[in-house]
Order: sequence, then C-alpha cells, then structure tokens
Amino acid sequence: MPLEPAVVAVRAQVPPELPTDDLVEHRRRADEYQDRIWPLAGLAGPDLPTRDHLIKTPGRPDTILRLLYPAGVEPGREKHPICLSLFGGGWQQGGLHHPSFAHPAARRAAGAGVIMACLSYALAPEHPYPAALDQCVAALDWIVEHAAEVGADPDRIALDGTSSGGNLAAALALRNRDGAGHPVRLQVLEVAALDLTGGHLDWADVDQETRDGWGSRLTSVFRTYVPSGELTDPYVSPLLAEELSGLPPAYVITAELDPLRGDGEAYAAALGRAGVPVAALRVIGADHGSHVFERISLAARATQSMISSALRTLHDD
Repeated sequence: MPLEPAVVAVRAQVPPELPTDDLVEHRRRADEYQDRIWPLAGLAGPDLPTRDHLIKTPGRPDTILRLLYPAGVEPGREKHPICLSLFGGGWQQGGLHHPSFAHPAARRAAGAGVIMACLSYALAPEHPYPAALDQCVAALDWIVEHAAEVGADPDRIALDGTSSGGNLAAALALRNRDGAGHPVRLQVLEVAALDLTGGHLDWADVDQETRDGWGSRLTSVFRTYVPSGELTDPYVSPLLAEELSGLPPAYVITAELDPLRGDGEAYAAALGRAGVPVAALRVIGADHGSHVFERISLAARATQSMISSALRTLHDD
C-alpha cells in the first residue's frame, strides 16, 4: 500500500533536509525540519507539570531526566506508574526539544495517566556505544531509588523508545534482566532498530527511491553508534540475543513502508518463542517517521491510541 496521501501532501510542503557531513549543521537542519513539519502534521501535547532531574553516570556525561506528570497531579504527593522514554534520531540527533518526541510524550502522560520520564541521553559520534545505554541504566536505577520522592510507583515501570530509542529500550530491558532486575512491567518498541548487522531489514514494500537513500546510510548510522566492537553484541542488537526469556511483556510497533519492520517483526516472533507475552502491530500505509503525525494521519492516531492503551495497563493490578 502507498504512503498515506495526507502525509505525502504535507511532506511536499516542507523540503527535506539536505545531506551534509558537518555534524553540527546536520543537527541544525534536523531541528529546523522538525520545527517546520510538526505544526502541519503533529498534534501539540498538553501543558503538564514538569520536573527536570540530573542523572549522573560514572564515566559518562551527566544528563537530564524530564518527568512529565498527568494534569492535576502534584509531583511527589501520589504514586503513579512511570515510563522511561527514549527518543529516536539514529543515536546522532534528537532530544527533549524535538516536537516529535516532546508532544507525544505529553499526550501519553495525559492519556494514560502515567509519568513520562524522558531521558536526554548522549549522542554519537561524540559518545559512542555504550555511553547512551549506560545512561539509560543509570536513569532506570535513579527512578527506582527516587520513586517515593518523585511520586512514581517502582513496581509499575515501563520502557518506551522510537527507532534508535527503541533499540536502547530493548537493550535496557536485557541489561536490566541480566543486572539489577528492577520490576519492569512493559516495553514499547516503536519502529525500532534491533539488528544492527542489517540482517533482518525488510525492503519488500519500500520504494526504490527510499531504498537508494536508506541503504548505505543505515550502515553508516549503525557504525557511527558502534564504531568498534561487534554489531552482534546482544546489547547492540537485541534481536541477536541467544536468550530472551524473562523479559518484560512487549508491544512492538512497525511500519509497512519501513525496512526496520523486519527487525521488529522478527523480534516479536523471537520474544513469543521465548515465552514473553508480546503484541505486534504493523501500521499499514506508514513509513519510519509518519507514526506520530496525528494531525493528518488516521494510522498515526490509531498507533498513538494503542500505545496510550498499552501504558494504561500499568494501572492494572
């Protein structure tokens, strides 16, 4: 099925980012593109109570954990489920300021009644693997340790991530299982990169123009994040982990017109074989970036509604 016409029409109004090898300029152009397309395609999130906390990670830069509270909640006075959320951007760009991350997070906090804990992890190539993942581990440890003072329920934790953030969320679930063993109830993986060797990419429904633009770029993005070491490391490529049992239940969202759908669907199948409860959704007529365009896309609205419904299960006994 072709990309939703409404998405095509809006993207035609906003020229795509021009490629550049200058990293600072690349990030500037990515921010500019987001700022231009979001008012046309995305929905603004509500104005919610917000608290920023500094997360220290040994041997890594300090980072910010931004807590978004449901409306009417006084931070620290009640216990609410909490979701550690990780932005996408190829490990090279993005952040708390990106509207495609900030606004959906606020809408999920309001719609699901959960605290969204958005982490501003360090970017590659300045900070390659495992810097960002180490910061994610530190953030999860911090949430559990400080749950009482920030109003979070340490027994009702979810992990969520998009694209590269989905990779980090899945890797964090593995690191947590193998390490601290915090009681994570749920992982939500959105258009996630889960096999950085490229062995599970699915190009079947991807048009040639997109394939030409993505093919070599994906290899470069993966190697920017992991410039040395094995791409088969399970904390780099969770899909290649030998043992997936004992992981939190998972919601895996893929897009029909995204080569990374192969990663997500293979991971969902592998989790199921390992006895992990899993639900997988392939969004028809969507590509890698369109699943947040709720203003114009019926598929995006359905996707975001399902994610909020999944997070609401954190309230279940």
